[in-house]
Amino acid sequence: MTAGVAYAFLTMWLVSFSHFNVSVTYIFILPVVLGAIPVMLSTKEQLQSYKIYLLLPWGIVMTFFFLCFAFNFDGMLCLIVIVGPFLLVGSLAGFLARLGRLKDEGKGTKLYASLLLPFLVLLIETNFQAADKFNTVTTTIEVNADKAVVWENVKNVKDIKPGEITTHVVHLMGVPKPLNGELDREGPGGIRSITWEKGIKFQEIITSWDEGNGFAYDINVDPASIPPTSLDEHVMIGGRYFDVVAGSYKIDQISEGKTLITLTCKYRVTTTLNWYSSLWADYLLNDFNEMILEVIKKRSEE
Repeated sequence: MTAGVAYAFLTMWLVSFSHFNVSVTYIFILPVVLGAIPVMLSTKEQLQSYKIYLLLPWGIVMTFFFLCFAFNFDGMLCLIVIVGPFLLVGSLAGFLARLGRLKDEGKGTKLYASLLLPFLVLLIETNFQAADKFNTVTTTIEVNADKAVVWENVKNVKDIKPGEITTHVVHLMGVPKPLNGELDREGPGGIRSITWEKGIKFQEIITSWDEGNGFAYDINVDPASIPPTSLDEHVMIGGRYFDVVAGSYKIDQISEGKTLITLTCKYRVTTTLNWYSSLWADYLLNDFNEMILEVIKKRSEE
């Protein structure tokens, strides 16, 4: 297990040095080797109990992740996002490597060539520029209140108390909770100043305004205003890998005393693994938006 953890840190350092943390190499190729390492270091007699070698990669991965978190190499959110591929691919690789060892008449030295696999893939991957991918997430909620009441609670979401927020997955993964959203003036050009826990602040610049029906905004983030320890760099708003660039609220009266709020957010991911990054970004941003809409719903229905 020690050899596997040491190898994982070496690979992580080289991948980080190349700025390819969110990549095929790190998330899908490294686990292959972590699954194969226990097989390389075991005798064929030890490999008869194959169930152990399906689980040993899990021990390596979880130890590696625990140390990454303990020494602030990675945040909880990022570790949760990548734990699935690490565990599944690692176990599958261990199972297949075991079959190869048991059929091989030699000492299994061919498996040692797999130690070079992440570095070969990384060399290939560095030739590809990380591309921007923009997605839109739309979240809705029904509110048992008139449209005019909802409108007032959408414009400003001030002084959010802990009791108003239901715990969501994003909070369990370490995303700070919102504290305040205050509009300085109505209409295009107005600014909603947003404050989250851990000292995170940014602005929503109003780009269009439909009185009583909704508004749209661009998001302005000064990276210097966000404390470096408040968010992992891979999910830092306005960062290299991720950003939320725009959004809008739309309010529709669907029946007497019942209103529908639609919150739309446009975000960017910039990695060589955008299909995987956007799957998680869609889920987490929708979860966060649901939490915001729940606060508005509670206030409107009081």
